[in-house]
Amino acid sequence: MTASRSEGLDTAASPQRHTPPPPPPYRPVQQPHPSGGGGALGKVAVGLVVLLVMAAVGLGAWTLGRSIGNAGDAPEAGGSSSPTPTTGTTATREVKPGSAQGFDPLGDGDERSELASLALDGKPSTDWHSESYPSADFGRLKKGVGLLIDLKESVAVKEVTADFGPVSGGTVELRVGDSKDLDDLGAVAKASGLGGKETLTAKSPKKGRYILLWFTEGPSYQGKYRAQVNEVKIRAVK
Repeated sequence: MTASRSEGLDTAASPQRHTPPPPPPYRPVQQPHPSGGGGALGKVAVGLVVLLVMAAVGLGAWTLGRSIGNAGDAPEAGGSSSPTPTTGTTATREVKPGSAQGFDPLGDGDERSELASLALDGKPSTDWHSESYPSADFGRLKKGVGLLIDLKESVAVKEVTADFGPVSGGTVELRVGDSKDLDDLGAVAKASGLGGKETLTAKSPKKGRYILLWFTEGPSYQGKYRAQVNEVKIRAVK
């Protein structure tokens, strides 16, 4: 008997199927460690960075310290490096007097004017002095006598330093004005207990051509009383 086609197909051997084997388990790939030469270079690079950072910090600290030091030495804003004059200080200049005369407006008009120039000669050993009186109030004959100095120009008188010589006591006024009239010569300073050098300073400079050392009380001298001036220096505002 002849086999059918269909049977022949059914009896044919089926082809064998091959299943691929499972993949091996996953293992992370490890990065290769740098060689010994690369590690050394890295350490050098890190060292250089550290040194640069330290140098920058040191430079910054030095700059800051210098700035603070300079700020302490610098003058305040708006200030001046030159010294500021003390409050109340007034610049003055010396004034050379032109001439002088003994002043006795309440008596005979003259009080030893022939000696007046000796108070301006620059020699402390010479002097102008008035007549001698029996009492400090000029024997009750007058209220005062004095030495009148002509400056030849009107200036703002600040102070007068007078050497009164070896006298003791007495009272003197510094008067200034542009007239020889006693009432026009205003008193700007006063001193008592005379003897040696005294400086009479005006609180406010007064302008005038004439200065008068007006004795309202005579100093004692060798048992009597008289006004005396050995030397005079005058200073006026510049």
